[in-house]
Amino acid sequence: MLKISVIIPVFREEQIIGETVKALLELPGTGPHEIIVVDGDENRGTLARVSDLPVMALESPKGRAVQMNTGARAASGDVLLFLHADTA
Repeated sequence: MLKISVIIPVFREEQIIGETVKALLELPGTGPHEIIVVDGDENRGTLARVSDLPVMALESPKGRAVQMNTGARAASGDVLLFLHADTA
């Protein structure tokens, strides 16, 4: 069975990130191997919103590609799935 690492680059997504992560955690079966949230906002408000959820919370300089690469380097899954914070 392949392990899926879900990587979500965020920037000021405090209002919606919780819903997205909770939806991923409720997927049927085993769900993703890991969820990685990479915040490009220096205030880290989005990371504060996921601090009580089972995610890997990473800081990164701003920039979608930079954040995606930061998440990819930290991932341990066989497959990398990149999502936007508002993906339903």
